[in-house]
Amino acid sequence: MRFNKLILISFFLLHFSVFSQNSEIGIIGGTSYYLGEINPSIQIINQTEPTLGVFFRKTIKGKRYALRAGVSYGKLAAVNNRSTVESNQYKNLSFSSDLIEAYGLLEFNFIPYQIGNSTNSNFTPYVFIGAAVFRVDPKISSTSSTLIQSQGAVIAPSMPFGLGIKINLINNLGISIEWGMRKTFTDQIDGLSKTYLEGYQLSNAQNNDWYGIVGISLNYKILTKSDHCPGVIN
Repeated sequence: MRFNKLILISFFLLHFSVFSQNSEIGIIGGTSYYLGEINPSIQIINQTEPTLGVFFRKTIKGKRYALRAGVSYGKLAAVNNRSTVESNQYKNLSFSSDLIEAYGLLEFNFIPYQIGNSTNSNFTPYVFIGAAVFRVDPKISSTSSTLIQSQGAVIAPSMPFGLGIKINLINNLGISIEWGMRKTFTDQIDGLSKTYLEGYQLSNAQNNDWYGIVGISLNYKILTKSDHCPGVIN
């Protein structure tokens, strides 16, 4: 059902972009991961999960800036396999959740860039920052006999930021490789409650959860009438 929604949104983005110059549509695939109490340090290899999304991008301001909007569907998961004293209260816990995200970003190209424009560079590094809304519905598991109650579905804002590189392929096709983090404003991505378990407080409200997405996208520049006219470059 969620994949059907992504398909409908992708058709909407395609329909909207036909009326815009200097615009692209794209599909991005990659992996997502979580940082929080169950995975308290940057361990990307801890339960990485697949993610897929579609987006619309419009280049502005002399090919240096771009606006991008999109939606993504993926998963988040983690299992605590550490034995340190600091993480002992989480040693038997794991969680998994679907992830749905809608976002808007401002991108800055370090080099003027546009797909299919021979007057600009064929590649550029870039950075981005923006705003997003995401939904998770975590399910918690424990290898102990203790029953852990999840806090249920969560819808919350986040602040995406990251970096990447854009590269021209052929004609009106390009690719991007990017890494982005999401600073969230909730400690409920993993579903842990604020209650105590066996003498430990599970959720630390002073330290919100994070998640990240690493992806590769295929970008298609929407051709307009001026793209087919000799000597005219958008």
